Amino acid sequence: MQIYSDVDPYDVPEPFRACESIFRVKDFQYVECIPNITTHDTPCELLKELHRAKDFRKYFLAILPIIFSIIALILNASYLTIHFLVFRQEKYSYRKRALFLLSRAISSVTALILFYVVLIVWKSHGFIYSSVTIFIMVGSLEFLSITGTYVVLTLLLYTAITRPFIYKTQIRMRHCIAGVITIWTVSVAASICIGIWGATLFYPESAAVSCSFDYCQKPLAIVVLILLIFSYTTVLVLYFFLILRLKRRSSAAHLQRSASTGSQKSSLRALNRLGMNVGTFALGNVPIVIILLVAVINLEKLSSLGEGKKSHCKTYLNSKLFVEVEILASCAAIIWLFAMILDPVINVISDPKMLALLIRGFKYVRRRVLRRENEEKDDVKQAENSSQ
Repeated sequence: MQIYSDVDPYDVPEPFRACESIFRVKDFQYVECIPNITTHDTPCELLKELHRAKDFRKYFLAILPIIFSIIALILNASYLTIHFLVFRQEKYSYRKRALFLLSRAISSVTALILFYVVLIVWKSHGFIYSSVTIFIMVGSLEFLSITGTYVVLTLLLYTAITRPFIYKTQIRMRHCIAGVITIWTVSVAASICIGIWGATLFYPESAAVSCSFDYCQKPLAIVVLILLIFSYTTVLVLYFFLILRLKRRSSAAHLQRSASTGSQKSSLRALNRLGMNVGTFALGNVPIVIILLVAVINLEKLSSLGEGKKSHCKTYLNSKLFVEVEILASCAAIIWLFAMILDPVINVISDPKMLALLIRGFKYVRRRVLRRENEEKDDVKQAENSSQ
């Protein structure tokens, strides 16, 4: 984005005369940093990159994520409310799988609330070890909790279709509650570890633990990337593997007979709806996995930003690296939030019970509004008649 100079051209320092059109008042402080330039970049090239990083941060790491997060929070909170109402009204067999969907909705709302904590810390102190730790922890918590939920929910629905007797008699609600607690416990513990060690990759000197690049940072980054890719592919492979098994079994007569019951058909429809959620999960996380891969490849350069004390000269001299960091962080945040917006919309549209409840709610609100308007018109008419 082009920002024109707010400084008189005659006051622009000599090294920045070639780019006087973009020179700003705050750029006078970078004059003392010019002798420390060790690359082939000119002072104007570094200044342009610095402005690019700041403008990118303003719009794509602050304004757009805030707008998207507000939309996502409203949609996910509404979905959580609707799902809770449906959960209370449904029968026991439906509540088993609905409990995991409820847990997923709570995970999304919690992650969005924590996202605001990240923004507050970032605005107060900038990108430092603590803010990056919280940022990574929030993303990891939401990713791991939803990954675990999809894995367990896929297996649960598959059991309900192929082993209905076991699903009804041996899988109790307490087993599902234990599954949800396990998912959250593992996700919280893993996200704390990933946050603490992940931030160490970018801020090794201010980190809580000592971590050299060759013997700690690089191997750790590769391990974290492999674990995240493994978790991501597990959801996709498991879902499509079980779908293929169902298609193979669909030709068997015993499955055709067993699928004739209402509960089986309901579970099969739920598994198909889960496929939409898995698709959203895949669409929203493929770019993030690619971004992590790029970050690991350029880890040595990116980690240099966390070395030494923060200063205006350090920001100026490493402006090109800051552009890369801003792009990676903003792309990850926007893609994650966009997937968070799509997920509740798909859930409500694909679930007839939730959609019916939502339509009834809209009709109720519309009737109340129309009734209020009619009452106001009657009051106006009565006032006119009384005045006559």
